[in-house]
Amino acid sequence: MDSEQRAIIGNEARQLLENKHLREAFSAVNERLDEIAMACDPDNKDKAARIIISKQLLAAIKREIERKIEDGEMAQVELSEIERKRWNLKFYR
Repeated sequence: MDSEQRAIIGNEARQLLENKHLREAFSAVNERLDEIAMACDPDNKDKAARIIISKQLLAAIKREIERKIEDGEMAQVELSEIERKRWNLKFYR
């Protein structure tokens, strides 16, 4: 994947993570999992494990979106550097 594609994906991921409805959904699911965890019977190890895995998956999804944003930012830096070098070559000709 080239830098331009990575930059586009990063921008799309940023728009996704900044979306009010998605942020509210992440928050609501996380809060609900916390409520379930607090009400969970401590002896029910299977249920506790499922809650933990659910919270880990939710966090992993958010991390993956954030990773795409960071990669897009790096791609944008690469594109800026390429453009700067092209400008310098044109200037010296």
